[in-house]
Amino acid sequence: MLKNILVAIDGSQNSNRAFNQALKLAQTQKANLYLVRVVEDYYLNEDDGILQMENYSDNPEVIKARDDLNNKSLMTVFPIRDTFLRIGDPKKIIATYLVRGLKIDLLVVGRFGKDFINRKKIGSNANFFKQNAPCKVRIIE
Repeated sequence: MLKNILVAIDGSQNSNRAFNQALKLAQTQKANLYLVRVVEDYYLNEDDGILQMENYSDNPEVIKARDDLNNKSLMTVFPIRDTFLRIGDPKKIIATYLVRGLKIDLLVVGRFGKDFINRKKIGSNANFFKQNAPCKVRIIE
């Protein structure tokens, strides 16, 4: 029985499929559904890998991410428990802070996001979550 499901979205087709799968699971399991969108910043100097939104309020990528997150939240009649927009390292933010903090039972992610070329070079976030997240992980292709 699932109580809390977190789905990571990034605007890619795979993350859209992940969102739809997570939505169906949340409906059938009557679970809480959380959405997260992390805008990566490869130049972070912060130890925890997270920056506050005030530093990025005019950034076009952040604005687009916020709009995508809001659209996903509004396009479903199933109540989404909460949404999170963060700047930083998705691995730290999702696997370390959100999964643990929200007591997530299942993390749903797309295999390859919109930054497929960089992911091939530095490694897939989805594979990292599968190996390191303290919950079940469903990877959608």
